[in-house]
Amino acid sequence: MTSAPPVLDADRLRAALALPAFDARAAQRLLEPLFRGLPPPARRSEPPRPGAALLYACPGPHGLEFPLTLRREDLAEHRGQVSLPGGRPEPGESLWEAALREAREEVGLRATEVERVGVLETLYIPASHTHLHVHVALGPAQPVWEPQASEVARIEVVALASLLDPARRAMRIRPLRGADLEVPAFLLGTLEVWGATAMALSELAERLRRACAP
Repeated sequence: MTSAPPVLDADRLRAALALPAFDARAAQRLLEPLFRGLPPPARRSEPPRPGAALLYACPGPHGLEFPLTLRREDLAEHRGQVSLPGGRPEPGESLWEAALREAREEVGLRATEVERVGVLETLYIPASHTHLHVHVALGPAQPVWEPQASEVARIEVVALASLLDPARRAMRIRPLRGADLEVPAFLLGTLEVWGATAMALSELAERLRRACAP
């Protein structure tokens, strides 16, 4: 007899981000590709650039849910990939402020009161030579998400609980620098999520698993 899936509510999410002595890198490595690319030659002597993203969890039909974006194919960086809303901070802007602003711009986040739950382990993205800081937040439900036409091809909202479903994990073939490579991925809705976004979601999944353990 299988047990019922855990209820992922706001308290569980808060507990997941407050775990003591949690090995975040080990959790990320569960969805890390064997080869993640190399930084652009022109940037290798420079420190990585900061980036901020927002995982905005809000109530939905199946518990907490969050939006993911499919990036347009004509963008300069990470074209055609799935990501959390995010980007680079503007002058004088904190990473948290940048994450909120990008979510408002990319997916039309309207909530004025957002609870900052925590930040996942910093992720290095070789292709754009970026240190990505993923902020996890809680807020009210959003009736309609609005994709930013210049960057976002579409938005897909997925249940947070789907991160704990083993059937949502698979190996996929992705083109990388002219070669087809097998990479681990989350299958969330109609999206294949791999790379840095999958690694961040893997960390969150393992945090939630630990927080839900009896």
